[in-house]
Amino acid sequence: MSHATQCPSTVGSKRPDAPAEPLLDGATGRRYWRSLDELAGTDEFHAFLHREFPSFASELTDPTRRSFLRVMGASLALAGAATIPGCRRPQHTILPYSKQPEEVIPGKPLFYATAMPLPGGGAEGLLVEIHEGRPTKIEGNPLHPINQGKSSVWAQASVLNLYDPDRLQHPMTMTDDGRADATWDEFDAFAAEHFARFDAARGAGLVFLVEKATSPSRDRLRDRILSRWPQARWLPYEPIDDENARAGARLAFGQPMGVEFDLSHARVILTLDRDFLGGEGATLPEARGFAAGRRVSATHGPGSEMSRIYAVESTMSLAGGAADHRLRLRPSQMPAYLAAVAAAVFERLSRGANGAVAQALAGRNDRGALGGIDPEWIDAVADDLVAHRG
Repeated sequence: MSHATQCPSTVGSKRPDAPAEPLLDGATGRRYWRSLDELAGTDEFHAFLHREFPSFASELTDPTRRSFLRVMGASLALAGAATIPGCRRPQHTILPYSKQPEEVIPGKPLFYATAMPLPGGGAEGLLVEIHEGRPTKIEGNPLHPINQGKSSVWAQASVLNLYDPDRLQHPMTMTDDGRADATWDEFDAFAAEHFARFDAARGAGLVFLVEKATSPSRDRLRDRILSRWPQARWLPYEPIDDENARAGARLAFGQPMGVEFDLSHARVILTLDRDFLGGEGATLPEARGFAAGRRVSATHGPGSEMSRIYAVESTMSLAGGAADHRLRLRPSQMPAYLAAVAAAVFERLSRGANGAVAQALAGRNDRGALGGIDPEWIDAVADDLVAHRG
């Protein structure tokens, strides 16, 4: 930089052949640097600017240009020869359209209404977006009574299973070393020999262990199996299930029943170690009712009061995170806490009218088993439940 264009306060601070700093804003005269190296003006940085690509760019203008091209050409030829088998397109035998369907237009999606069975029974009504026969997006069916246009996290994740490279695509057989691949021909040979041994005993000792699902097609398959082997057992099983809830419903109602909550009209909710938003039994109607109860639609009168949630749980859950009041309690303390709250509620509902129930709970209402939990968590919850009974 010449002294004529240099700031008087910096004259002599840099060597005369240093390149001028870029002026990106000519109106203000401010100088900008793209990096600290450019600001320092080191020799390494100027060499980098000169070569642009430090490894090979300047070689093209050097006397060794012909040698450089010769070496690079030989390298590329050898690399191509070594990878010719790997560069070949894989051969796939596919069946193209003999006549392209009228509704299939490349780039334009199609939507199909379907249903996805739930692990605990029932199904979700879905709308599936499809591009050239491939499902790409799932949403809730607005005409379905359960979904009403919404979808659960399980429904959203189900489309990923279609493209999971580790999904089961062929039969598997168990060996001493673990699972091994098999073919349908091997299964047919095994089935012809294995199942024939149970014909004489009408299927006694034969067990089919299946996952729980709602499927009319599978129900017809089950009926055909049991018609051939009446003594066989068909056992639906899930490793994580709500058997205790069904056992409690059997004690209360005489038969196993499912519980459905209408949280949209509940002003006070007490949840005991149950995540109704993301854990066991979480359904779209419960989530929709919870959201409706938390939505304030008026300044006074109906719709002006937001629901209040008390969560007593041993681990953090979505319901506990959304609760107004949350109490962390050990699982061993849950029965004593429930008995204490129930006794307090019956006591407040009517002095003496529910004396038999209160007396039955007296043996379980041991506040000492709560391990020093604030009694306000019993009395305040009971008062709030009684004030909003019905």
